[in-house]
Amino acid sequence: MKLLRTLIIPTIALAVIMLGAQSSFAQCAMCKAAIEASSDAAAASRGLNLAALVLLIPPVTIFAGLFGIFYRLRNARERRQPPRTESY
Repeated sequence: MKLLRTLIIPTIALAVIMLGAQSSFAQCAMCKAAIEASSDAAAASRGLNLAALVLLIPPVTIFAGLFGIFYRLRNARERRQPPRTESY
């Protein structure tokens, strides 16, 4: 049941996001004006969309790296301490 829930919830969330994003494939007002003024608007639009994706790579990589480090070191303090022995 837990596996099913962990698969269904992200799938539904992704579907809702993708359905809502159909009309949002656009650039800012300045980018849109530059694309509309160009002779090949489709190629310019694809280029700007690719550029936006390329600019996302460094922050996503940094976030994923930090998250991975924090996840691996979440119990580091508990692992370093020697076990306590009770003396009576």
